[in-house]
Amino acid sequence: MMGTLPYAMATSGRAPSPLAMILGFIAFIGILALLARLLHYIAQRRAATRPTVHLEPPNASWRSRLHPGQICWASLHFAERSGWKVRPCLVIRTHEQGIEVLKITSQDKSHRHDCIQIPTASWDKRARKDSWLDLGESYFIWDQAIQRVAGSCDAATWHQVMRRHRTGYVYIANSTDDK
Repeated sequence: MMGTLPYAMATSGRAPSPLAMILGFIAFIGILALLARLLHYIAQRRAATRPTVHLEPPNASWRSRLHPGQICWASLHFAERSGWKVRPCLVIRTHEQGIEVLKITSQDKSHRHDCIQIPTASWDKRARKDSWLDLGESYFIWDQAIQRVAGSCDAATWHQVMRRHRTGYVYIANSTDDK
């Protein structure tokens, strides 16, 4: 019968008083409240130090950098093998020391659902046909990998990109750069 009695009663031989039960319950609720506040504080601190995507750059110094919607030639590593290739890329996000891009290829990708045709004549005068923009995976590249700016993306293509990707400037909103 000892296994069915409450712990306090089983160890002391008598049931806890109603006052002790109320105080125990209040202490339990207090600990839960403190834990909830601590978790909320930690979540706020993490959010304050996590970069987020913004529509505008944090300050005027970023205006000289590549901005979302521009097309550049940059060195990108091959996915399947070692090495790299200088290829056209569409900038979708600008970071403090790099950019995130989508790859552009001249190879026909009409059979793929994650690729769209992109007009090429406005930014590549040597092109004889339109290229293909891979909307799937974005790639981060450091500023040193950028070779040159080619031009800007057309509005129709950019609209399709914005439907699939968050575009803009990536920085911590409350950093000292924001002032």
